[in-house]
Amino acid sequence: MIKMKSERDLIKGVMKLKNSMTRVLWIIAGILLILSGVTLLLNPEVSLLSMAGMIGFVILLSGIFDLAIYFSFSKSMLGAGWQLLDGILGVIIGFMFILNNVLVAAVLPYIFGMWILFSGVSKIVSGFDLKKLGFSKWGWIVALGVLMTGVGVISFCRPVLSAVALSALLAIGLIAEGVHAIFRGLVYRGFWL
Repeated sequence: MIKMKSERDLIKGVMKLKNSMTRVLWIIAGILLILSGVTLLLNPEVSLLSMAGMIGFVILLSGIFDLAIYFSFSKSMLGAGWQLLDGILGVIIGFMFILNNVLVAAVLPYIFGMWILFSGVSKIVSGFDLKKLGFSKWGWIVALGVLMTGVGVISFCRPVLSAVALSALLAIGLIAEGVHAIFRGLVYRGFWL
């Protein structure tokens, strides 16, 4: 005879599965972001124009993951609105990179600066939310957010300077975003900040 699970056990099982899938998505997004950043650091001669498609795909994927997590867990997570805005911005910028390489090359410092600046602020807010919850490693998220915000401000406010050094700035931003995604996937089980 098959033993029926209670509704509570079933809900626990579904939440555990969602948690595992979420962690895997964060880790995959993090690895892809880091690989993109390292590729850009190791090959600075590679044209940003030719990298726009790959970068756009990775940013789009990161935005889709943010949206999937928002729609799956918005009722049980802190900072849900930031998660939604970060996801929407990632999807829009990802599509812009993929669909119009020439436009991207002309406005890349502004687009990149806006994305990294917003993501940095989002991480700072998430870090302080983690502090309120009593997590001991909240400072790392805030520090990463401050670094990303600084990179975003430099890129956005100094487009000529950032156009010259954009591949390095872009690589650092992608690596920072990837580290954060992996950190989320590995460390904060049950919290999708």
